Amino acid sequence: MPELVACPHCDFLVDLPALAANQRALCPNCGHQLSRGNFHTQATVISMALSALIMLLSSLFYPFISFSNQGMTQTITLLDAAKILFNYQTPILGALLDLCIILLPFLLLVSHILMQLGILSALPQRAARTLLKFTISLTPWVMSEIFLIGVLISMVKIMAMADIAFGLSFWSFCLFVLLYIGCLYRINVANLWQQISDEQITDSQYHTTRAIEHELKACHMCNCLSQDDFCPRCHSPLHLRNPQSTQRVWAFLVTAIILYIPANLYPIMHTVVLSQDEPSTIVGGILILWKMGSYPIALIIFFASVVVPIAKIAVLATLCINVSSTRNFDQQQATQLYKITEFIGKWSMLDVFVVIILVALVQLGNIMSVLPGKGALFFAAMVVTSMLAAHAFDPRLIWDKKPKESNVFTR
Repeated sequence: MPELVACPHCDFLVDLPALAANQRALCPNCGHQLSRGNFHTQATVISMALSALIMLLSSLFYPFISFSNQGMTQTITLLDAAKILFNYQTPILGALLDLCIILLPFLLLVSHILMQLGILSALPQRAARTLLKFTISLTPWVMSEIFLIGVLISMVKIMAMADIAFGLSFWSFCLFVLLYIGCLYRINVANLWQQISDEQITDSQYHTTRAIEHELKACHMCNCLSQDDFCPRCHSPLHLRNPQSTQRVWAFLVTAIILYIPANLYPIMHTVVLSQDEPSTIVGGILILWKMGSYPIALIIFFASVVVPIAKIAVLATLCINVSSTRNFDQQQATQLYKITEFIGKWSMLDVFVVIILVALVQLGNIMSVLPGKGALFFAAMVVTSMLAAHAFDPRLIWDKKPKESNVFTR
């Protein structure tokens, strides 16, 4: 029997049938993917998650990268990188590296392995709900793939001045990132929720309307529909719309703007060569790469560190203004902009990871060393607050507005 679901982006009610392996269910109103057929087995997910976990652990204890200059060599492991940041009185950056690159992926992979083995059915419902909520909530904060790109960019920045060698851990980490992404793509979260409870609405009396018109509240965690104040499946609080969504977005956006100013004014890192300090801001580092002829890398950093943060703040501010005003706007376009903004938000952390790698790797005493600057801390905080702003916005507010009037007249 088809399950009645509400699109999380436009609140449109859809009778969701069982899907074949090669099928996807798209919202007929806004085009958002609601579900996809299972094209994998639990054994596939478990094997990929277990392989990713082995690769992650292997990448921690062997040499990651070696840096050689004038007969002096610096070799680091992933664990060394965080320790060096703590030694330079930047524990926030060290904690960010340990948390987003090592700890969260480890916990999520272990959780997914256990859930695929059926632990959700074996645990008490309260514990099972907590485990699955924890996994879903923390998934967006894993930034391993961004860190890997940051490593490659940092290598380009210093390859002209020293010899670089990739260790066994680097290749293990590359395999981990590929396996982790592949594993997440094959996980069907809806099936995991059904292991806890098969609570769902299957009555088609609501037809093709929006959930809010029937006072149906869609759970933001498991997408279950109910008219109650708490989700019958995962027990999360239910609301027709996220409380004070635009107010929270504005608070995070203002904070992000305030943080972005010192992030650009203060040096993001200091390069010390023969005791001569050469501070570098975000824009200054981009200009240096451009002058070196590394045009693709300079453009990537410019896009991730300048274009994306400004565009994200502008898009979210525009969305808040539009949903709070009486003027009409293109709802399809606004929804697509929000989805893109939410997806690319964490990629602004790229420049921070470049700094982290350079600080950890380039430590050759008085000959050459790289130190973290205050700008890196402000920039990392700005990225986090802008991500929180995107998560705080309720895209269903876009569709609560009257649709934009068409200029086409029909008889």
